[in-house]
Amino acid sequence: MAFGKTAGCIILAGVWAAAAQFPVRHEHLRKGCAGVMTVDESGVSFAGERHAWHWKYQDIQELKLAPSGIHLLTYEDSRLRPGADREYAFTGKIPAAELYTFLRERMDQRFVAETAEAAQVAGAPLWQVPVKHRGRRGSQGTLAFGADTIVYATARGRESRTWRYADIDNISSSGPFQLTITTFERAALHYQDRKEFNFALKEPITEARYNQIWLEIEKKNGRIQ
Repeated sequence: MAFGKTAGCIILAGVWAAAAQFPVRHEHLRKGCAGVMTVDESGVSFAGERHAWHWKYQDIQELKLAPSGIHLLTYEDSRLRPGADREYAFTGKIPAAELYTFLRERMDQRFVAETAEAAQVAGAPLWQVPVKHRGRRGSQGTLAFGADTIVYATARGRESRTWRYADIDNISSSGPFQLTITTFERAALHYQDRKEFNFALKEPITEARYNQIWLEIEKKNGRIQ
């Protein structure tokens, strides 16, 4: 089955499982440039008016996927910031739902899904709760817990997340109305490879539910059988 151009100007080459191409804009200091991004079995590529790059999945230190853009952190040295790694930012109308399905099978914890629509918990969630995500600029939304996924859905920009249990280092709680999810997403400070999401729960989490989530995360991380 083949696909052509869609209303969103997304081009799918062959079946989706083989490759995807879609227009993006590479953002940089000098106004940026337009081009085409390709995501396939070999990795991620960009071909633009001024640049052409290809990254194998093993060469991507972190890939952030959102409906409005893709951000790549590589292992290359930054030419502008000594000691830092080079980053690439692309914006556009991204087929986030389809890309999530493709990338979750090909990338490990270095994949960060900044979207809730991409991976709604299959079927009805096992449990969901309205929450506030605490931070410098807090957001409000819903945490939904599935058999192997936690989804934070919020209307605020790129603050939504979809975590596979393998993407979560651990969870902790100081009481029935608080939950902290520590992920393998890179934090803002350089070299820090854990990011915490602190949620105020608007409904209490029972000890049984907390223990079940903790148990599944420990299993996915291979710490218990």
